Amino acid sequence: MALGLLWGPVGACAATQPLRFGVLPLQSPVALARLFIPLCARLAQALHRPIVFATAPDFRRFMARAKRGRYDIVFLNPYLYRQLHGYRAVARIKGVPFIGLLIARKGVHIGPLTPRNLAGRSIAFPDPEAFAATLMVKELLHAHGLIVDTEMRPVYLRSQDSVILAVSRGFVDLGGTWPWSLDQEPAAIRARIRILARTPPGPEMPIAVRDTMAPATVRALQKALIGLTGSPAGRAILRRMHIPDGFAIASPRDYAHIPRLLNPCAAPSVP
Repeated sequence: MALGLLWGPVGACAATQPLRFGVLPLQSPVALARLFIPLCARLAQALHRPIVFATAPDFRRFMARAKRGRYDIVFLNPYLYRQLHGYRAVARIKGVPFIGLLIARKGVHIGPLTPRNLAGRSIAFPDPEAFAATLMVKELLHAHGLIVDTEMRPVYLRSQDSVILAVSRGFVDLGGTWPWSLDQEPAAIRARIRILARTPPGPEMPIAVRDTMAPATVRALQKALIGLTGSPAGRAILRRMHIPDGFAIASPRDYAHIPRLLNPCAAPSVP
């Protein structure tokens, strides 16, 4: 999915190569478009060049496209950022803890997080490489003595929305998600969800750019992102995105300690 946004002086835009803003498919394409197209429009105004919102059907295809240089700007999780060569972090979400949530449907008895209570239960994740919702939650359960992939029944549903909905309707016993996605669900769905456990926090979601991006463009992008909190229009975009504190400057060293591979017993084996 890709949508073009042309802003600024017509002549300047026509003569300028568009920037492609790739967003990891954390939610459905429609939900992501609703959140990110207004942001892309605002950034396009600030940079005086077209910006195209894009995503992919799943994490694997998103990463394959990023590795081929299909995106100029990417919004993705810290774990996948560490796998991606040729990009550098320039900004990050501010004030939204990057943690995994283990969730269940309200009224369903789960009991303590022990192998005896959880073995054989179904658990939904959005993607094998979702950092907070999958890998960090699996690490959490591993710390409680449970190896998810061999002792539970994991299923992967492509998006955070699908995981939360499946848990709320009782299709699965448990689910892994993160606060940013849960906060965007309708109140009726959130009312049916309870949080069983939270993982320790990790570094916030980064925005990264290709190494070949001109320094002046990088600085303009950073200024535009940081400046969103300084205007009513910018704050409205951030409220819609559930990022009230906006963005902060980031650098690659902020993510240097993210492991390239987590505990092999907790992470799935992907061919």
